Amino acid sequence: MPPVDPAVVARALYDSLQVTLREQGAENQFDAVTESFFDLVRGSGPREAEVTSAVPLAQQEQNTILQQLRGKYGPALAVRFIVDESILGGLVVRVGDRVLDTSARSRLSEVQQRMLSS
Repeated sequence: MPPVDPAVVARALYDSLQVTLREQGAENQFDAVTESFFDLVRGSGPREAEVTSAVPLAQQEQNTILQQLRGKYGPALAVRFIVDESILGGLVVRVGDRVLDTSARSRLSEVQQRMLSS
């Protein structure tokens, strides 16, 4: 399957919406419909997250992370906690295609790269 150009798809959706609203005699409802569409898109965000730490997190720490992630991505987000000693410290949080890496391993790697490039 060939790659899809997001701009082409967005234009097709826009044109289709304009035609549908015109056919329904509801051209003046464009803003309300697009706002509802964006609400749907936001509601269909990532459904799974993974939080990796070097040591097991206390239940209170897990609850805090759960609350923050679900506050941002919605209450249906399933969060899995993983222990991986190789990250040395900090956290690696993956939600959908987003990664927040605050691990000690990542930071040490950045320092090493800076030292090698100097």
